[in-house]
Amino acid sequence: MDLAWISVAALVITILVSCTARVNPGVLAIAFAWIIAVGIAPLLGESINVKTVLAGFSSELFLTLSGVTLLFAQAQVNGTLAKVADLAVRCCLGNTGLIAPAVFVLAATMSAVGGGSVATAALVAPMAMTAAANARIPAFLMAVMVGHGAVAGGMSPFALTGIVANGVMERISLKGYEWHTFFHNLAANALVALAGYSVFGGWRLMRRNSEADLASAASAVTATKSESSSELNRKHAVTLLVIGLLIVGVLVFKVHVAMAAFGAAALLTVFGLADEKEVFRAVPWSVIVMVCGVTVLTSLLCTLLFGLKVVASR
Repeated sequence: MDLAWISVAALVITILVSCTARVNPGVLAIAFAWIIAVGIAPLLGESINVKTVLAGFSSELFLTLSGVTLLFAQAQVNGTLAKVADLAVRCCLGNTGLIAPAVFVLAATMSAVGGGSVATAALVAPMAMTAAANARIPAFLMAVMVGHGAVAGGMSPFALTGIVANGVMERISLKGYEWHTFFHNLAANALVALAGYSVFGGWRLMRRNSEADLASAASAVTATKSESSSELNRKHAVTLLVIGLLIVGVLVFKVHVAMAAFGAAALLTVFGLADEKEVFRAVPWSVIVMVCGVTVLTSLLCTLLFGLKVVASR
């Protein structure tokens, strides 16, 4: 049997096992890549150097994922992301019909600047759904806004999913299309959100500015807040400033995103703006291992599928 097809089978098995068992697919993918290289390849008369397998592990991808997620874990742990979400929802309480679009914009922005689709949805959804229930906004309409807003920003070069996608694009010679992908994804999700807003009663909300609804939504947003919900405190402001400087540095001065993210995270840690132990617990290490591990197997698969010559071990 051809090594390429064996690698394809290994990838399929990895996906199936990850869906049916509590096994990190990254760990399984690395194990399969090693078995194929040192165990199966010699039986088929081929020789694959273990260094060739290790070359599939992208250190830049690992550092980028680690640095960006570490920085935004700090923003999550010290309450900055929750505070921004709180303020955004409160600012649109002058008009019931604006709450849902504002939630979409908020979710897309938080996801794009590095929060990522999953983390953003988990953070924004509880507050958004509570506000929707109290302001009598259809629950499904708000779910569409949160979900598509989070996905809309997910292909940003700062978001975890965008980092992975851009790494894949670079490997297949499509480097330079990062922002094209981001804006196309943003536009597609914005159109779906707009359609959902129209179909599920969003336009009717523009004509319904009940003071009772607005007051109820406002109280729902602020009910669980122990500190002032109308102002950012020092740690929130500094965290947002550091994240803003990171974005400007990457976009304007072409600073390496991974190194800049680690620098920003180190700065916040030095000034004690987030509990370091809590931050490291909040970082999705299993996701990082999954992405980098599967990359090892897919890199070996691409090498075999495209017929690249494998250097024999000496």
